[in-house]
Amino acid sequence: MDRLYVVVSIVLSGLVLLGIKMMSSPRTAVNGNRLSALAMFTAILLTLWNNGILTVPLLWAAMAVGAAFGLTLGLRVKMIQMPQMVALLNGFGGAASALVSMMEVMDKYHQMATFNKLSGQLGLIVGGVTFSGSMIAAAKLDRRMTQMPVHLPNHNFWANLSIVAMFGLGIATLFFDTAVVPLSVLVLILSNIYGVLFAIRVGGADMPITISLLNSFSGLAGSIVGFTISDPLLIAVGAIVGASGLILTQIMCRAMNRSLAHVLSGAIAKPSSKPKTQDEAPEAPAEPAAPVPAAEALQAPEEQAEDPFPAGRMLREAKRVIIVPGYGMAIAQAQQHVKRLMDALEAKGTEVKFAIHPVAGRMPGHMNVLLAEVDVPYDKLCEMDDINPEFPETDVVIVVGACDVVNPAANTAEDTPIYGMPVLDVDKAKNVIVCNLDTKPGYSGVDNPLYEMPHVVLLLGDAKESLTKLLQAIEGQAAQQEAPAMTQEADTPEQPQPDSKQALGKALATAKKVIIVPGYGMAIAQAQQHVKRLMDTLEARGVEVKFAIHPVAGRMPGHMNVLLAEVDVPYDKLCEMDDINPEFPDTDVAIVVGACDVVNPAANTAEDTPIYGMPVLDVDKAKQVIVCNLDTKPGYSGVDNPLYEMPHVVLLLGDAKESLSKLLEAVEGYASEGTLPKADAEEDVATTQPQPESKESLGEALAKAKKVIIVPGYGMAIAQAQQHVKRLMDALEARGVEVKFAIHPVAGRMPGHMNVLLAEVDVPYDKLCEMDDINPEFPETDVAIVVGACDVVNPAANTAEDTPIYGMPILDVDKAKKVIVCNLDTKPGYSGVDNPLYEMPHVVLLLGDAKESLQKLLAEVEGQG
Repeated sequence: MDRLYVVVSIVLSGLVLLGIKMMSSPRTAVNGNRLSALAMFTAILLTLWNNGILTVPLLWAAMAVGAAFGLTLGLRVKMIQMPQMVALLNGFGGAASALVSMMEVMDKYHQMATFNKLSGQLGLIVGGVTFSGSMIAAAKLDRRMTQMPVHLPNHNFWANLSIVAMFGLGIATLFFDTAVVPLSVLVLILSNIYGVLFAIRVGGADMPITISLLNSFSGLAGSIVGFTISDPLLIAVGAIVGASGLILTQIMCRAMNRSLAHVLSGAIAKPSSKPKTQDEAPEAPAEPAAPVPAAEALQAPEEQAEDPFPAGRMLREAKRVIIVPGYGMAIAQAQQHVKRLMDALEAKGTEVKFAIHPVAGRMPGHMNVLLAEVDVPYDKLCEMDDINPEFPETDVVIVVGACDVVNPAANTAEDTPIYGMPVLDVDKAKNVIVCNLDTKPGYSGVDNPLYEMPHVVLLLGDAKESLTKLLQAIEGQAAQQEAPAMTQEADTPEQPQPDSKQALGKALATAKKVIIVPGYGMAIAQAQQHVKRLMDTLEARGVEVKFAIHPVAGRMPGHMNVLLAEVDVPYDKLCEMDDINPEFPDTDVAIVVGACDVVNPAANTAEDTPIYGMPVLDVDKAKQVIVCNLDTKPGYSGVDNPLYEMPHVVLLLGDAKESLSKLLEAVEGYASEGTLPKADAEEDVATTQPQPESKESLGEALAKAKKVIIVPGYGMAIAQAQQHVKRLMDALEARGVEVKFAIHPVAGRMPGHMNVLLAEVDVPYDKLCEMDDINPEFPETDVAIVVGACDVVNPAANTAEDTPIYGMPILDVDKAKKVIVCNLDTKPGYSGVDNPLYEMPHVVLLLGDAKESLQKLLAEVEGQG
């Protein structure tokens, strides 16, 4: 073996090890990842060179395909989907090892030494288990399979039998040379079967441990294959990955106070009553704390009479705040709201830290990844052992979507799944605000006594809404301080005064040409749907609308194009920088949505700064500019943006969705005052909001309904309204209404799209009904609620001959006694065929953002309660 190859292999192995060490710290994780990736790429080139195949075109073509696939996944997968991504990559590693082992066995088995033969069979076993186990893990994490452990009849027997069989057949290959290939194929099949058997009985909340173990397996498989082909580089790197994964698995098991065997056996947690010591036990059983919806009030039971907003008061008076994020934050995608809350608290001098439990989320470091995505500084993310001593001195702790990891029953409730598990000592803080969906137990099944403690305020419901209420409570008080002039001049000179809403509406409604500039802030706020609505509203008034796309806007090439294409913004409206810049001087209004550096005119003047000389969009040259950004802080470059202070610029700061909603209201409000042609104004208002009598009939219909069918569509996916759909279902069922879901087989953008989204928010699977099963039930249904669906509920499919949807099976929504349509607008769907459902007398239209429409329905239901 070439001495140079061995030396370089040792160096590259050391670099991989160094990269993994750097990834243990948030400050150096990015560079560590890059170092390891560079080392691996160099290792690939070294291997090709050492084997004399560096110039084989087929290998380069194969690597190009793999690189393109990996790059596409890396750029398009959302942060919340990263656990699935990790599981998928683990599986690919195992599959690669198994394939290499199989090729070696088929090609060189008779020339191999006994040790290499055995390692080849072992590579098949570990690689196959890693691949199939990782695929099951990915499916569970993506909610394509049940999150609960699955136990087959005689599960242990079949698992143990497969282990004995695959090892027995692997050894048998040493004695039956003529049957090596078929025996090896059986070994590979059995290893995949065992991977499925061991992974299906692991529950969703234990997936962080399983992923760590599978990561270890992928490295171990690579190392074993290294022995098979006598490659020291593969042996070393695989061993490093395997060892690091195994160490991480051990750490995770300790953090959850569970043995690896217990996790892999899929033991199901059984609900347990709230633990009570003799001193703590009340004379009578305590009633569970009543849910306090964020939309209703911020109130603690014992302080309601004194202060209707104790949570807001707590935060306004707090000097130290700790935020505890959990998987519920990930599900609600509320990390941006958490960041805004942090900024608002720090702006008034409050010290804010984050307490990160090692098993919060669905993969190691899940919370760190989500918070880093919205630019929460690394040094604010504190590990459990470091932060626990600080809770007693903390004024307020805010729990966002966490349960088991803050459950004090772990310290007292013996004989429960979480007893002895290290938890965050949230209960020791002076005050606690819990922003969870509900008070149900977490995955462990153990009730959380934290919810009943007297110093705890519950803000139950959607995490985004709860955090918004906290923000309003803080900011509302700030506006009432004794120096309002100074505060508003220093902090919010940008906000238009009350009388400027009409000016905004006039500027937009009377404009002839508008250019919209999207940025990464639009992506973070997921406001592309609102941008599309604003474009449609302006174009309906004859305004020419274009989009100015900066080449580096977002986090990948074409990021803005992808997001806008997702909501059907025509491609020909997306203009590149060089083409659009000459048009700004003739533009009446430029609207910036979440962009900073790419519209910063300082790039032309501020020498010795990171952006000097960088080509930017000439937004400042437009006649008027409206900036819908979160705040006026500098962008990634750290250079202040003088655009914000120019006299022809209006700032609408805060959540981009809310700012765009204000713009929409301003335009429509200007139209409704008669300034625009009457026909246009009436048409827009009529198609955007239900008439007063419609609203009254909604309340009556929902209050009297015995049976409701909800029909989800792609619009629900775009608006990410599945959580609101689940809340509506819960509210209706709480009043004794039977609720089902009608699933059309082509609703969404992939088979089972609606099932996946609804399973994500824990809609029971037995409520999801296929078209053929649910259609006969519509005539007996009191109310059918359509959420973002058009073609799949279009009755024209039965009558409109010579159209694309004629003869297409649809959901018979029109046959229900009453129909409520929560769609963005009444435009035709993808087929281009108008939907007569919208004009039927028993149909009520709630047009606009699906979340807002569903919120109105919830208010109706709760109002009738």
